[in-house]
Amino acid sequence: MLTEEQIRSWDDDGYLNYGKILEQGEVARLLEGLDQVASIESEGGDESSVEFSAGHARGANDAGYKAGGIRQYVNMWKRDEAYDKVVRHPLITGITKLLLKTAELRLWHDHIITKPAEENDRFQFHQDFYNWPLADPNMLTCWMALDDATVENGCMHVVPGSHRDPRFSLAGKKKELEELAENPDARTERVIMEEHDASFGVPMELKSGECMFHHSLNFHSTPKNTTTGHRRAFVIIYMTEGNCFNSSQAWDHVLVPNISAKHGEPITGSHFPLVG
Repeated sequence: MLTEEQIRSWDDDGYLNYGKILEQGEVARLLEGLDQVASIESEGGDESSVEFSAGHARGANDAGYKAGGIRQYVNMWKRDEAYDKVVRHPLITGITKLLLKTAELRLWHDHIITKPAEENDRFQFHQDFYNWPLADPNMLTCWMALDDATVENGCMHVVPGSHRDPRFSLAGKKKELEELAENPDARTERVIMEEHDASFGVPMELKSGECMFHHSLNFHSTPKNTTTGHRRAFVIIYMTEGNCFNSSQAWDHVLVPNISAKHGEPITGSHFPLVG
């Protein structure tokens, strides 16, 4: 499944370009499901779970993911059987358990992120963990290309070793917040990192059906899609069993209403299933 060299590379760099996971027939089924969900949302939306409305407009304000601008569809596993199968894929979950060094794995959430043709925006360098109301950063993302992902259409770019950099650790983040409280305009190390062009990182070009993994504290960015085609990716975020709710961080995250735990208690329940 993984070599010792791959695991060492992950530990050192905070990312792993794994390669092929899905066959093209499986990718086609995921894209079909995306079309169906996008159609539902463009016709007014599904209100059965709070997060389904996140990341896109609805009704007359949107024409599904074919409209301009980045679109995000959260928790596809709840909406389509093919996505539910992928988040529980034994190869993906097996690799994840090895990388996180855990015996049990829980799903935080998944989402589709689309960059439509000639979409001219980018995600600046960031660490995912601080955008989540969670206590333990021992988490990772499996980023799966549904279209070929290239530098030209906005593939992932990662900063090697940034997940181990003490400036951006939990203690470093606390120090940064104290600095910003005294001087909101301070040019912290994070501000400087965020200003870098995506080319500052290492590009993770992938073929359709291939995936890469990155740590929740790894700085990553995606550049603009300057092509005439889509760049669609299925993104799965896993956490170790026992990760606790941290209500003092990202308290307004879209999934907070689905969390039954109190601050400091482990996140459990059907919204965050055990998957491996």
